[in-house]
Amino acid sequence: FAPILGGIDWPSRLDPNLKDGLAVEKLFRETLKDKGDFNFVVSTKIDNATKDRPHFFIVYGTKSRSGLIAFRDIEYKALREHEKNRTMAKLKKREENFGMDDLFSGQQAELKESTVGNIVDEQMRLASKALLELLQTNRRVSFSRIVSDILQTYMLRETDVKNICVALASSGKLENTWRAKSRKPHDDDLIMFKASMK
Repeated sequence: FAPILGGIDWPSRLDPNLKDGLAVEKLFRETLKDKGDFNFVVSTKIDNATKDRPHFFIVYGTKSRSGLIAFRDIEYKALREHEKNRTMAKLKKREENFGMDDLFSGQQAELKESTVGNIVDEQMRLASKALLELLQTNRRVSFSRIVSDILQTYMLRETDVKNICVALASSGKLENTWRAKSRKPHDDDLIMFKASMK
Protein backbone atom coordinates (compact mmCIF):
# COMPACT_ATOMS: atom_id res chain seq x y z
CA PHE A 1 0.00 0.00 0.00
CA ALA A 2 2.97 2.35 0.43
CA PRO A 3 2.86 3.83 -3.11
CA ILE A 4 -0.81 4.83 -2.87
CA LEU A 5 -0.75 5.86 0.80
CA GLY A 6 2.16 8.29 0.68
CA GLY A 7 5.11 6.13 1.76
CA ILE A 8 6.19 3.20 3.90
CA ASP A 9 5.30 5.04 7.10
CA TRP A 10 1.58 4.97 6.20
CA PRO A 11 0.53 2.81 9.21
CA SER A 12 1.73 5.55 11.57
CA ARG A 13 -0.44 8.12 9.74
CA LEU A 14 -3.73 6.24 10.07
CA ASP A 15 -6.46 7.99 12.04
CA PRO A 16 -6.59 6.10 15.38
CA ASN A 17 -10.23 7.15 15.89
CA LEU A 18 -11.42 5.13 12.87
CA LYS A 19 -11.68 1.42 12.17
CA ASP A 20 -8.80 0.10 10.06
CA GLY A 21 -10.64 0.01 6.73
CA LEU A 22 -12.07 3.51 7.11
CA ALA A 23 -8.72 4.85 8.34
CA VAL A 24 -6.97 3.48 5.22
CA GLU A 25 -9.68 4.94 2.98
CA LYS A 26 -9.32 8.35 4.66
CA LEU A 27 -5.52 8.29 4.30
CA PHE A 28 -5.89 7.34 0.62
CA ARG A 29 -8.18 10.34 0.05
CA GLU A 30 -5.76 12.67 1.83
CA THR A 31 -2.81 11.31 -0.18
CA LEU A 32 -4.71 11.59 -3.46
CA LYS A 33 -5.71 15.18 -2.66
CA ASP A 34 -2.13 16.12 -1.85
CA LYS A 35 -0.35 14.29 -4.69
CA GLY A 36 -3.01 15.06 -7.30
CA ASP A 37 -3.26 18.69 -6.23
CA PHE A 38 -7.06 18.36 -6.07
CA ASN A 39 -9.28 20.90 -4.34
CA PHE A 40 -11.90 18.27 -3.49
CA VAL A 41 -11.61 14.53 -2.89
CA VAL A 42 -14.67 12.58 -1.78
CA SER A 43 -15.64 8.93 -1.70
CA THR A 44 -18.68 6.71 -1.81
CA LYS A 45 -19.02 3.36 -0.08
CA ILE A 46 -20.44 0.63 -2.31
CA ASP A 47 -21.88 -2.27 -0.34
CA ASN A 48 -21.59 -5.91 -1.34
CA ALA A 49 -24.51 -7.04 -3.52
CA THR A 50 -25.76 -9.76 -1.17
CA LYS A 51 -24.06 -9.01 2.17
CA ASP A 52 -24.37 -6.00 4.45
CA ARG A 53 -20.75 -4.93 4.33
CA PRO A 54 -18.61 -2.64 2.17
CA HIS A 55 -17.43 -4.10 -1.12
CA PHE A 56 -15.31 -1.13 -2.25
CA PHE A 57 -15.10 2.66 -2.26
CA ILE A 58 -15.26 4.94 -5.27
CA VAL A 59 -12.94 7.90 -4.73
CA TYR A 60 -13.35 11.03 -6.81
CA GLY A 61 -10.96 13.96 -7.03
CA THR A 62 -11.59 17.25 -8.80
CA LYS A 63 -10.22 20.77 -8.93
CA SER A 64 -13.66 22.09 -9.83
CA ARG A 65 -16.46 23.00 -7.45
CA SER A 66 -18.96 22.17 -10.19
CA GLY A 67 -17.35 18.71 -10.44
CA LEU A 68 -17.97 18.18 -6.73
CA ILE A 69 -21.61 19.24 -7.11
CA ALA A 70 -22.10 16.95 -10.12
CA PHE A 71 -20.51 14.01 -8.28
CA ARG A 72 -22.88 14.33 -5.32
CA ASP A 73 -25.89 14.47 -7.67
CA ILE A 74 -24.77 11.34 -9.51
CA GLU A 75 -23.86 9.61 -6.24
CA TYR A 76 -27.39 10.06 -4.89
CA LYS A 77 -29.03 8.58 -7.99
CA ALA A 78 -26.51 5.73 -8.21
CA LEU A 79 -26.87 4.76 -4.54
CA ARG A 80 -30.66 4.65 -4.81
CA GLU A 81 -30.38 2.33 -7.81
CA HIS A 82 -27.67 0.24 -6.13
CA GLU A 83 -29.83 -0.29 -3.02
CA LYS A 84 -32.70 -1.42 -5.23
CA ASN A 85 -30.40 -3.83 -7.11
CA ARG A 86 -28.92 -5.16 -3.84
CA THR A 87 -32.37 -5.97 -2.53
CA MET A 88 -33.27 -7.82 -5.72
CA ALA A 89 -29.95 -9.76 -5.61
CA LYS A 90 -30.55 -10.77 -1.98
CA LEU A 91 -34.10 -11.89 -2.78
CA LYS A 92 -32.89 -13.88 -5.79
CA LYS A 93 -30.24 -15.59 -3.68
CA ARG A 94 -32.83 -16.44 -1.03
CA GLU A 95 -35.17 -17.81 -3.72
CA GLU A 96 -32.36 -20.00 -5.06
CA ASN A 97 -31.52 -21.28 -1.58
CA PHE A 98 -35.10 -22.01 -0.52
CA GLY A 99 -36.79 -22.56 -3.88
CA MET A 100 -39.59 -20.05 -3.27
CA ASP A 101 -40.48 -16.82 -5.05
CA ASP A 102 -41.15 -13.70 -3.01
CA LEU A 103 -44.46 -12.12 -4.05
CA PHE A 104 -43.42 -8.72 -2.67
CA SER A 105 -39.87 -8.49 -4.05
CA GLY A 106 -40.59 -5.34 -6.09
CA GLN A 107 -42.10 -3.57 -3.11
CA GLN A 108 -39.15 -4.55 -0.90
CA ALA A 109 -36.72 -3.21 -3.51
CA GLU A 110 -38.55 0.12 -3.59
CA LEU A 111 -38.55 0.33 0.20
CA LYS A 112 -34.81 -0.40 0.34
CA GLU A 113 -34.19 2.23 -2.33
CA SER A 114 -35.95 4.77 -0.14
CA THR A 115 -33.54 4.09 2.76
CA VAL A 116 -31.01 6.29 0.97
CA GLY A 117 -33.44 9.11 1.79
CA ASN A 118 -33.10 8.20 5.48
CA ILE A 119 -29.33 8.48 5.18
CA VAL A 120 -29.71 11.89 3.53
CA ASP A 121 -32.01 13.02 6.37
CA GLU A 122 -29.37 12.08 8.94
CA GLN A 123 -26.63 13.75 6.91
CA MET A 124 -28.76 16.91 6.68
CA ARG A 125 -29.18 16.92 10.46
CA LEU A 126 -25.41 16.66 10.96
CA ALA A 127 -24.71 19.26 8.27
CA SER A 128 -27.20 21.70 9.84
CA LYS A 129 -25.32 21.44 13.11
CA ALA A 130 -21.98 21.91 11.33
CA LEU A 131 -23.29 24.99 9.50
CA LEU A 132 -24.39 26.61 12.77
CA GLU A 133 -20.96 25.86 14.26
CA LEU A 134 -19.26 27.42 11.22
CA LEU A 135 -21.34 30.57 11.67
CA GLN A 136 -20.25 30.77 15.31
CA THR A 137 -16.70 31.54 14.15
CA ASN A 138 -17.52 33.28 10.85
CA ARG A 139 -20.23 35.92 11.03
CA ARG A 140 -21.08 35.75 7.33
CA VAL A 141 -20.27 32.97 4.91
CA SER A 142 -21.08 32.85 1.23
CA PHE A 143 -23.50 30.15 0.21
CA SER A 144 -20.97 28.93 -2.37
CA ARG A 145 -18.42 28.24 0.38
CA ILE A 146 -21.03 26.51 2.53
CA VAL A 147 -21.91 24.21 -0.37
CA SER A 148 -18.25 23.33 -0.94
CA ASP A 149 -17.61 22.67 2.76
CA ILE A 150 -20.73 20.57 3.30
CA LEU A 151 -20.45 18.52 0.10
CA GLN A 152 -16.87 17.60 0.97
CA THR A 153 -17.91 16.22 4.34
CA TYR A 154 -21.47 14.95 3.92
CA MET A 155 -23.25 12.77 1.38
CA LEU A 156 -25.53 15.59 0.27
CA ARG A 157 -26.43 17.48 -2.90
CA GLU A 158 -26.47 21.23 -3.43
CA THR A 159 -30.28 21.15 -3.29
CA ASP A 160 -30.05 19.57 0.19
CA VAL A 161 -27.80 22.41 1.38
CA LYS A 162 -30.33 24.93 0.05
CA ASN A 163 -33.07 23.11 1.95
CA ILE A 164 -30.96 23.21 5.13
CA CYS A 165 -30.61 26.99 4.84
CA VAL A 166 -34.32 27.45 4.17
CA ALA A 167 -35.24 25.24 7.15
CA LEU A 168 -32.86 27.11 9.46
CA ALA A 169 -34.27 30.45 8.27
CA SER A 170 -37.83 29.19 8.78
CA SER A 171 -36.97 28.16 12.34
CA GLY A 172 -35.59 31.64 13.03
CA LYS A 173 -31.91 30.66 13.28
CA LEU A 174 -30.69 32.18 10.00
CA GLU A 175 -31.40 35.46 8.28
CA ASN A 176 -33.34 34.95 5.06
CA THR A 177 -30.90 36.90 2.88
CA TRP A 178 -32.20 35.45 -0.39
CA ARG A 179 -35.93 36.19 -0.08
CA ALA A 180 -35.95 39.14 -2.49
CA LYS A 181 -34.40 37.04 -5.27
CA SER A 182 -35.84 33.56 -4.83
CA ARG A 183 -37.14 30.99 -2.39
CA LYS A 184 -33.70 29.42 -1.90
CA PRO A 185 -30.15 30.79 -1.58
CA HIS A 186 -27.68 31.17 -4.46
CA ASP A 187 -23.88 31.22 -4.60
CA ASP A 188 -23.48 34.95 -3.94
CA ASP A 189 -25.89 35.08 -0.98
CA LEU A 190 -24.29 35.62 2.42
CA ILE A 191 -25.53 33.21 5.08
CA MET A 192 -25.66 34.57 8.62
CA PHE A 193 -27.39 34.17 11.95
CA LYS A 194 -30.66 35.98 12.47
CA ALA A 195 -30.02 39.26 14.30
CA SER A 196 -31.79 37.99 17.43
CA MET A 197 -29.59 34.83 17.47
CA LYS A 198 -26.20 36.59 17.60
